[in-house]
Amino acid sequence: MSSFVLKLIAAVTMFIDHMGLILFPHQMIFRVIGRLAFPIYAYCIAEGFRYTRNRWHYFLRIFILGALCQIVYAFVDDHLLLGILISFSIAIVIMALCDSVKSCLRGEVSRLNRLIGKVTKKQLSADADRILSTVLACASIVLAFVLCMAVDVDYGFFGIMLPVLTSFFDDRGQRFVIFSTALLALCIDMTAGFTIQYWSLLTIPIIAAYNGKPGKYRLKNFFYIFYPLHLVVLYGIDLLL
Repeated sequence: MSSFVLKLIAAVTMFIDHMGLILFPHQMIFRVIGRLAFPIYAYCIAEGFRYTRNRWHYFLRIFILGALCQIVYAFVDDHLLLGILISFSIAIVIMALCDSVKSCLRGEVSRLNRLIGKVTKKQLSADADRILSTVLACASIVLAFVLCMAVDVDYGFFGIMLPVLTSFFDDRGQRFVIFSTALLALCIDMTAGFTIQYWSLLTIPIIAAYNGKPGKYRLKNFFYIFYPLHLVVLYGIDLLL
Protein backbone atom coordinates (compact mmCIF):
# COMPACT_ATOMS: atom_id res chain seq x y z
CA MET A 1 0.00 0.00 0.00
CA SER A 2 1.48 3.35 -1.10
CA SER A 3 1.40 6.68 0.72
CA PHE A 4 -1.14 7.88 -1.87
CA VAL A 5 -3.57 5.13 -0.80
CA LEU A 6 -2.93 5.95 2.87
CA LYS A 7 -3.76 9.63 2.26
CA LEU A 8 -6.86 8.69 0.27
CA ILE A 9 -8.15 6.49 3.11
CA ALA A 10 -7.42 9.27 5.60
CA ALA A 11 -9.22 11.89 3.46
CA VAL A 12 -12.33 9.75 2.97
CA THR A 13 -12.61 8.73 6.62
CA MET A 14 -11.96 12.32 7.73
CA PHE A 15 -14.78 13.55 5.50
CA ILE A 16 -17.11 10.91 6.96
CA ASP A 17 -16.07 11.88 10.49
CA HIS A 18 -16.67 15.58 9.96
CA MET A 19 -19.92 14.90 8.14
CA GLY A 20 -21.09 13.03 11.22
CA LEU A 21 -19.82 15.74 13.57
CA ILE A 22 -21.46 18.61 11.68
CA LEU A 23 -24.53 17.15 9.98
CA PHE A 24 -25.36 13.92 11.85
CA PRO A 25 -24.14 14.43 15.44
CA HIS A 26 -26.32 11.64 16.85
CA GLN A 27 -25.15 8.96 14.40
CA MET A 28 -21.99 7.60 16.02
CA ILE A 29 -21.14 5.29 13.13
CA PHE A 30 -19.76 8.31 11.25
CA ARG A 31 -17.47 9.16 14.17
CA VAL A 32 -16.36 5.52 14.54
CA ILE A 33 -15.32 5.36 10.88
CA GLY A 34 -13.64 8.73 11.29
CA ARG A 35 -11.31 7.39 14.01
CA LEU A 36 -9.13 6.00 11.21
CA ALA A 37 -8.28 9.43 9.80
CA PHE A 38 -6.10 11.04 12.47
CA PRO A 39 -3.60 8.18 13.05
CA ILE A 40 -3.06 7.77 9.30
CA TYR A 41 -2.53 11.50 8.85
CA ALA A 42 -0.14 11.52 11.83
CA TYR A 43 1.91 8.73 10.27
CA CYS A 44 1.90 10.53 6.91
CA ILE A 45 3.11 13.73 8.59
CA ALA A 46 6.07 11.81 10.04
CA GLU A 47 6.79 10.26 6.62
CA GLY A 48 6.39 13.60 4.86
CA PHE A 49 8.83 15.23 7.27
CA ARG A 50 11.33 12.45 6.60
CA TYR A 51 11.21 12.67 2.82
CA THR A 52 10.44 16.33 2.09
CA ARG A 53 13.16 18.28 0.31
CA ASN A 54 12.39 21.51 2.16
CA ARG A 55 11.22 21.19 5.75
CA TRP A 56 10.57 24.92 6.09
CA HIS A 57 8.17 24.89 3.13
CA TYR A 58 6.60 21.71 4.49
CA PHE A 59 5.93 23.40 7.82
CA LEU A 60 4.56 26.53 6.16
CA ARG A 61 2.10 24.55 4.03
CA ILE A 62 0.69 22.75 7.07
CA PHE A 63 0.66 25.85 9.27
CA ILE A 64 -1.01 28.13 6.70
CA LEU A 65 -3.70 25.52 6.03
CA GLY A 66 -4.17 25.20 9.78
CA ALA A 67 -4.55 28.97 10.11
CA LEU A 68 -7.16 29.01 7.34
CA CYS A 69 -9.10 26.27 9.12
CA GLN A 70 -8.92 28.27 12.37
CA ILE A 71 -10.71 31.09 10.54
CA VAL A 72 -13.48 28.66 9.61
CA TYR A 73 -13.69 27.44 13.22
CA ALA A 74 -13.90 31.04 14.47
CA PHE A 75 -16.96 31.71 12.30
CA VAL A 76 -18.89 28.62 13.38
CA ASP A 77 -17.85 28.11 17.00
CA ASP A 78 -17.06 30.52 19.83
CA HIS A 79 -15.03 27.85 21.60
CA LEU A 80 -11.28 28.18 21.02
CA LEU A 81 -9.93 24.93 19.63
CA LEU A 82 -6.54 24.62 17.95
CA GLY A 83 -7.23 22.28 15.03
CA ILE A 84 -5.27 19.21 14.08
CA LEU A 85 -3.17 21.03 11.47
CA ILE A 86 -1.91 23.35 14.20
CA SER A 87 -1.08 20.23 16.25
CA PHE A 88 0.83 18.86 13.26
CA SER A 89 2.62 22.21 12.77
CA ILE A 90 3.84 22.06 16.36
CA ALA A 91 4.87 18.43 15.80
CA ILE A 92 6.95 19.42 12.76
CA VAL A 93 8.86 22.01 14.81
CA ILE A 94 9.55 19.42 17.53
CA MET A 95 10.60 16.84 14.91
CA ALA A 96 13.06 19.33 13.39
CA LEU A 97 14.64 20.05 16.79
CA CYS A 98 14.77 16.34 17.68
CA ASP A 99 16.39 15.64 14.31
CA SER A 100 19.15 18.08 15.24
CA VAL A 101 19.78 16.06 18.40
CA LYS A 102 19.97 12.87 16.33
CA SER A 103 22.48 14.51 13.98
CA CYS A 104 24.67 15.52 16.93
CA LEU A 105 24.58 11.99 18.35
CA ARG A 106 25.77 10.68 14.98
CA GLY A 107 28.70 13.11 15.10
CA GLU A 108 27.25 15.33 12.36
CA VAL A 109 26.67 19.07 12.27
CA SER A 110 22.99 19.66 12.99
CA ARG A 111 20.67 21.65 10.73
CA LEU A 112 20.24 24.05 13.64
CA ASN A 113 24.00 24.64 13.78
CA ARG A 114 24.17 25.14 10.01
CA LEU A 115 21.37 27.70 10.29
CA ILE A 116 23.26 29.49 13.08
CA GLY A 117 26.34 29.44 10.86
CA LYS A 118 24.46 31.09 8.00
CA VAL A 119 23.16 33.84 10.27
CA THR A 120 26.26 34.51 12.40
CA LYS A 121 28.94 33.25 9.95
CA LYS A 122 30.27 31.05 12.74
CA GLN A 123 29.14 27.57 13.72
CA LEU A 124 28.97 26.22 17.25
CA SER A 125 31.39 23.62 18.53
CA ALA A 126 30.22 19.99 18.55
CA ASP A 127 29.57 20.09 22.32
CA ALA A 128 27.69 23.39 22.15
CA ASP A 129 25.69 22.10 19.18
CA ARG A 130 24.71 18.97 21.10
CA ILE A 131 23.75 20.89 24.26
CA LEU A 132 21.75 23.60 22.47
CA SER A 133 19.93 21.07 20.27
CA THR A 134 19.02 18.92 23.27
CA VAL A 135 17.84 21.87 25.37
CA LEU A 136 15.68 23.27 22.55
CA ALA A 137 14.17 19.86 21.73
CA CYS A 138 13.27 19.22 25.38
CA ALA A 139 11.97 22.78 25.79
CA SER A 140 9.74 22.43 22.72
CA ILE A 141 8.18 19.26 24.14
CA VAL A 142 7.60 20.91 27.52
CA LEU A 143 6.06 23.98 25.87
CA ALA A 144 3.76 21.77 23.80
CA PHE A 145 2.62 20.05 27.00
CA VAL A 146 1.99 23.40 28.72
CA LEU A 147 0.07 24.65 25.68
CA CYS A 148 -2.17 21.59 25.77
CA MET A 149 -2.85 22.23 29.46
CA ALA A 150 -3.76 25.88 28.82
CA VAL A 151 -5.65 25.65 25.52
CA ASP A 152 -7.92 23.05 23.93
CA VAL A 153 -5.71 21.41 21.30
CA ASP A 154 -7.17 18.79 18.96
CA TYR A 155 -6.06 15.33 20.19
CA GLY A 156 -4.03 16.98 22.94
CA PHE A 157 -0.40 16.37 23.81
CA PHE A 158 -0.37 12.77 22.58
CA GLY A 159 -1.81 13.98 19.29
CA ILE A 160 1.21 16.24 18.86
CA MET A 161 3.67 13.57 19.97
CA LEU A 162 2.31 10.72 17.80
CA PRO A 163 4.08 11.87 14.59
CA VAL A 164 7.08 13.05 16.65
CA LEU A 165 7.60 9.62 18.22
CA THR A 166 6.98 7.92 14.88
CA SER A 167 9.78 9.95 13.30
CA PHE A 168 12.42 8.96 15.87
CA PHE A 169 13.72 5.84 14.10
CA ASP A 170 15.15 5.36 10.61
CA ASP A 171 14.04 1.74 10.36
CA ARG A 172 10.43 1.44 9.12
CA GLY A 173 9.75 -1.57 11.33
CA GLN A 174 10.83 0.36 14.41
CA ARG A 175 8.68 3.32 13.33
CA PHE A 176 5.70 0.99 13.05
CA VAL A 177 6.23 -0.39 16.55
CA ILE A 178 6.58 3.03 18.18
CA PHE A 179 3.59 4.33 16.19
CA SER A 180 1.41 1.45 17.41
CA THR A 181 2.53 1.91 21.02
CA ALA A 182 2.02 5.69 20.95
CA LEU A 183 -1.41 5.27 19.36
CA LEU A 184 -2.45 2.91 22.14
CA ALA A 185 -1.25 5.49 24.70
CA LEU A 186 -3.35 8.13 22.93
CA CYS A 187 -6.43 5.91 23.10
CA ILE A 188 -5.90 5.29 26.83
CA ASP A 189 -5.40 9.02 27.42
CA MET A 190 -8.69 9.84 25.67
CA THR A 191 -10.71 7.00 27.20
CA ALA A 192 -12.38 9.13 29.88
CA GLY A 193 -14.15 11.43 27.44
CA PHE A 194 -14.08 9.66 24.08
CA THR A 195 -14.18 5.87 24.36
CA ILE A 196 -14.71 5.29 20.63
CA GLN A 197 -11.10 6.41 20.08
CA TYR A 198 -10.11 2.76 20.50
CA TRP A 199 -11.49 2.18 17.00
CA SER A 200 -8.44 4.09 15.75
CA LEU A 201 -6.36 0.99 16.56
CA LEU A 202 -7.78 -0.48 13.34
CA THR A 203 -5.28 1.73 11.54
CA ILE A 204 -2.42 -0.45 12.78
CA PRO A 205 -2.94 -3.21 10.16
CA ILE A 206 -3.42 -0.50 7.52
CA ILE A 207 -0.07 1.08 8.41
CA ALA A 208 1.48 -2.41 8.48
CA ALA A 209 0.49 -2.80 4.82
CA TYR A 210 2.27 0.44 3.86
CA ASN A 211 5.17 -0.25 1.49
CA GLY A 212 7.07 3.00 1.97
CA LYS A 213 6.53 4.11 -1.64
CA PRO A 214 4.68 7.24 -2.83
CA GLY A 215 2.57 5.40 -5.39
CA LYS A 216 1.75 6.06 -9.02
CA TYR A 217 -0.41 9.10 -8.27
CA ARG A 218 0.62 11.97 -5.99
CA LEU A 219 -2.09 14.69 -6.09
CA LYS A 220 -0.22 16.48 -3.29
CA ASN A 221 -2.00 19.78 -3.83
CA PHE A 222 -5.39 18.07 -3.79
CA PHE A 223 -4.86 16.70 -0.29
CA TYR A 224 -3.72 20.11 0.96
CA ILE A 225 -6.74 21.89 -0.54
CA PHE A 226 -9.22 19.20 0.46
CA TYR A 227 -8.92 19.79 4.20
CA PRO A 228 -10.12 23.42 4.43
CA LEU A 229 -12.43 23.00 1.42
CA HIS A 230 -14.43 20.10 2.85
CA LEU A 231 -14.90 22.01 6.12
CA VAL A 232 -16.27 25.04 4.28
CA VAL A 233 -18.65 22.83 2.30
CA LEU A 234 -19.93 20.91 5.33
CA TYR A 235 -20.36 24.01 7.50
CA GLY A 236 -22.05 25.74 4.55
CA ILE A 237 -24.55 22.87 4.20
CA ASP A 238 -25.16 23.00 7.95
CA LEU A 239 -25.93 26.73 7.81
CA LEU A 240 -28.32 26.22 4.89
CA LEU A 241 -30.12 23.47 6.75
